[in-house]
Amino acid sequence: MSSNAISRIFGGADKFISNSISLLIIVGGAMVALTVVLQVLLRYVFKVPLFGLEEFSRLIAVWVYFFGAVLGTKWDTHVQGDVAGRLFSSARARAVIKTVTWVVSLVVCGLFLYHAAAYSLWLYGTGERTTGLWWPRIYSVGSMFFGALFMTLYSIANVARYAKEAAVGSRPAAGGAS
Repeated sequence: MSSNAISRIFGGADKFISNSISLLIIVGGAMVALTVVLQVLLRYVFKVPLFGLEEFSRLIAVWVYFFGAVLGTKWDTHVQGDVAGRLFSSARARAVIKTVTWVVSLVVCGLFLYHAAAYSLWLYGTGERTTGLWWPRIYSVGSMFFGALFMTLYSIANVARYAKEAAVGSRPAAGGAS
């Protein structure tokens, strides 16, 4: 297989993942908003709370949170303090700073991935369930592992992208790892 074919395959997979996560964020955000409105109406207007609705909302919200973290890592749009980058005027120096920053982020994501995987495996082994609806807790904790995995992969892509920019001195395309 040629490098162009491999690049097309990974590019297509990346686009599919990104579009899927974006859609899930939109649907999940709408579901959380609707469940909150429904819960308020049921509890305070009709005086009849619906059992388990808060638990469902939390499950969706935690997945939406980690989906957003994945896209923030992919697009390099997460909150960051870029004071060091403003001290240097050349694109290459800024790329070196970004590379170092992403290496640190990669180490942190790797640690997060390790602990999320260990906790997820332990939790799966215990079979622990939620207190309200008795859903397996791995449904919500799995979001940490999913988020950590894709944040680590996109951090690797960003390290490679900025390292290439630092070596060549060119500017990468806007929008993060692509």
